[in-house]
Amino acid sequence: MKNLNVAAVVCEYNPFHQGHWYHLKETRRICDADYIIAIMSGNFVQRGEPAIVGKWARTEMALRCGADLVVELPVPYALSSAQFFAAGAVDLICKMSVVTYLSFGSETFGGEAGTAKLERFACRTLHGPEIDKVSLRKGHSYAAAARTSGSAAPNDILGAEYIRALRQQNSDIRPIAIERIGSEHDRPGSARYIRNLMRDLDSPGDWDELKALLPQPAMNLLKREVESGRCPVLPEYFTQAVFTSIRSLGAEGLRSCPFVGEGLEYKIYSAACSCTDLGALVRECTSLRYTASRIRRILFAALLGIPHEMVRMPVPYIRILGMNRGCGLLIDALKKCARVPVITSKAKFWKAAADLPESAPAKLFLQAENRAADLYALGFPAEDQRTGYSELTHPLIYV
Repeated sequence: MKNLNVAAVVCEYNPFHQGHWYHLKETRRICDADYIIAIMSGNFVQRGEPAIVGKWARTEMALRCGADLVVELPVPYALSSAQFFAAGAVDLICKMSVVTYLSFGSETFGGEAGTAKLERFACRTLHGPEIDKVSLRKGHSYAAAARTSGSAAPNDILGAEYIRALRQQNSDIRPIAIERIGSEHDRPGSARYIRNLMRDLDSPGDWDELKALLPQPAMNLLKREVESGRCPVLPEYFTQAVFTSIRSLGAEGLRSCPFVGEGLEYKIYSAACSCTDLGALVRECTSLRYTASRIRRILFAALLGIPHEMVRMPVPYIRILGMNRGCGLLIDALKKCARVPVITSKAKFWKAAADLPESAPAKLFLQAENRAADLYALGFPAEDQRTGYSELTHPLIYV
């Protein structure tokens, strides 16, 4: 079998925009990649929110805009802090045993020289002796302490976590940092800016602005999802479900959720009993030490029934969401070399896993993904789209 040059990117594509298209093109050029694998968050994302567009549409966006294969990052990692998000993604990539490069965006670093600087930053600051302990003692979050130690950019911190995870795996996969263009998160063209535009698409001017910010294939798919009533999916649509979950669990139940500690469970439960909307609940619990993203991740992990131990479990399988029809060699190599099962049919794998113990990681992850899909569908704007069981019935995306 031919030695393949394969690059992996870890992504959310929430939604897919021009910056993502640039990153894929630069990845293929710099790595001289035969194939690009996108490791993509599913229906819930790292900032602690539902994705504004469902994972199947985002998979098709990625495939039509330059990716060859899309693999799902399991929801326990997707809803985690940068450290566990990166560790889960890197564990998944390493278990594929076909990847040569891990490419990621960076606000500050780019190219070989920039990647080398980021590697030094990773070794020097994150979870290391030079982390800003003064900042921690003042009550700041770990992410804020890392930023004051030498980098203020979220993607730099995430890139450093990828590098640290590769080192912990003793992997020979090469990290490649690609400098982002127009990288500030609130600037026109950023994913956050686009999501804010998508909240109200009544005027033709909004669509015209979106058209300039998304590649045409992604724009076509976005319009399809909006017209079908499956988009936009917004956090506030889950207010009732989240409050029901928190009030049902109580403080004791919240203690089993990821990233809950130091009495935070009492603060969240108390706020859930006194607040009546999701935004107010998050604001009530946010502080220097507990970021809004951390609070949101806890709330949605509680809703999805994800216990804290799952974010530390090793990846139990590789779940393919979609592929380019020209990547047969890559699929053959993946099935031959992968160190865990490769799933192309969720229904068949679910049936095969029926006899596994309830505590088996594969079964726990499958159940979490089923819940995530069924609950995510409740956020679709159109009532007739809110049916369940999509995890077991939706076909792979082929482009």
